[in-house]
Amino acid sequence: MTHGKPTRSRLRVLRTADPGSLFPHLKPQEILSELGPPRQLLSSSAKADKSRKVGVLSKVLYLTSGVFCPCATESCLRVCLGHTSGRMVLPTSAAARDRRTALYAVDQEHFLHLLRAELHFLRAEARALEMVPAVRLNGTSDIPWEQLHGELFAEFADVRFYDYTKLLPRAKAFTAGRLGDGRWPANYHLTLSVSEQNQAEAEAYLRSGGNIAAVFWPEIPDRWRGYEVIDGDYHDARFLDGQGCIIGLSAKGIAREDLSGFVVRTDASAPWKHGSAA
Repeated sequence: MTHGKPTRSRLRVLRTADPGSLFPHLKPQEILSELGPPRQLLSSSAKADKSRKVGVLSKVLYLTSGVFCPCATESCLRVCLGHTSGRMVLPTSAAARDRRTALYAVDQEHFLHLLRAELHFLRAEARALEMVPAVRLNGTSDIPWEQLHGELFAEFADVRFYDYTKLLPRAKAFTAGRLGDGRWPANYHLTLSVSEQNQAEAEAYLRSGGNIAAVFWPEIPDRWRGYEVIDGDYHDARFLDGQGCIIGLSAKGIAREDLSGFVVRTDASAPWKHGSAA
């Protein structure tokens, strides 16, 4: 930990549906005492590694899903890939997410020191591979990094940052910044994630030139409600996408059984009514 009084997060710790997490039972400081500090912050994933084929070396920051997600719906929390897919289900992975999340909650100075070190390493590794360094800071969270830690984007101006968000004001600030108002980091790209509760806002956002991410099952269509659908499973480098399109993601794991409206059922008679985005 840092010397002196740690700088705590200004964000409220919320709920999680991660069955392996200690957050429903312990406070962040207690989790750190139980598990110890994180060994690393940034991780690889099968999807992030797909970005290599488009010249992008991508890493992801996975925190405990839901803890810093103020707009997460019950369906989103239940089927979140942050604790339902691949190695994410392992107890060791849940503990690693809890360590990172608890450290961010109780000692941001230490957390940001580690993050900066790993960003420097990623940048050097990408340079050696002649690739573009990229980071998703909100792999399983929705922290407004541009507001709380905006200095990171200037400090690592040659790193491409990108995220999905369910916070419509953040998404609108991104599109406004892309139009040249100068208040959004030039190297930070956002895609709006749509839940079963905000389809009307999503369509309005599409009309404004923004992108949304939608989970489809059983197949990803070429077009949806008149908009182009990009296969979001091909790579994860969302900052390479065009404007005003839907990023289609295949439902995975228990998400394939979702009937709440979180997953777009392409075989349904009223598909938008029965579906939404990631």
